[in-house]
Amino acid sequence: MAVVPNETARQRQQPRPVVSIIIPYYMQQQYIREAVMSAVNQGGAQLDIIVIDDGSPVPAAPSLTGIEGIRLVRTANQGCPAARNFGFQQSTGTYLIFLDGDDVLHPGAVQAQLNALANEPQAALSFGAARVIDESGRELAPPYVCKPRKNYLRALFEFCPMRTPGMAMIRREAFLEAGGFNSDWPAQVDDYELYLRIARRHSFVPHRFCVLSHRRHSTNYSNDRKRMLRGTLEVLDRLAASGTLSAAERRWLSYGRTRWIHHYNPQPTLEYQFRTLYFKFRTMVSLPPSLWF
Repeated sequence: MAVVPNETARQRQQPRPVVSIIIPYYMQQQYIREAVMSAVNQGGAQLDIIVIDDGSPVPAAPSLTGIEGIRLVRTANQGCPAARNFGFQQSTGTYLIFLDGDDVLHPGAVQAQLNALANEPQAALSFGAARVIDESGRELAPPYVCKPRKNYLRALFEFCPMRTPGMAMIRREAFLEAGGFNSDWPAQVDDYELYLRIARRHSFVPHRFCVLSHRRHSTNYSNDRKRMLRGTLEVLDRLAASGTLSAAERRWLSYGRTRWIHHYNPQPTLEYQFRTLYFKFRTMVSLPPSLWF
């Protein structure tokens, strides 16, 4: 079990930062109360919790009765990326967490993210580990801790270490500079596309604290592997066509595109297993030597 991180003496002497936790909601009535309560129960900051009911046929309000300290805004249905942007427009926080309405923040998650960013003032984004749970909250996969990378833009071309947005905390100014979520993208890749834009200008900082339980169920977008691959490749192809990448970045993207195709098309063949080993070896090259073993 992870130990809840403590504030340092220096942090206690400073004004408590404002962290906005923005939670889009659409037909997640069986999970939304747990998600919101996991945000309400965070410490280490002044919390600005905003639930955006994205025109859901089943409104969020009945499920959130009696919960204090949150703002609930109902809008016409525009899709998850637009709902996240609308939530940001209502927010006041210096730091941002975009929590999906079916995920659960762990106690101490906000403090762990703040600690990571305090230790790396140049980083625009921090992210921790996450475990996978089922509809009932049973663990399907233990927390995965991503090893630090030398270059997170290069890493993102190959894989996304944040399987759900709630794993990350973003500095407000970096989110504004990047232009927020692009509502032209479908919900399954809008966060990935945003991370690429941020990583082109800023560094990321990972840490080992398990910040979140990511719920896997039948309505997850990520269950549709063909749709996920199609969206991911479109993000990369548009970036490649933008004419803004360096020669090295174009090579990284081309290699990453091959890795994504491999990832989303598993095959029960020896050739596939050999290619998996090859990709793992290439990954080691992107790690600091101290993390190879």
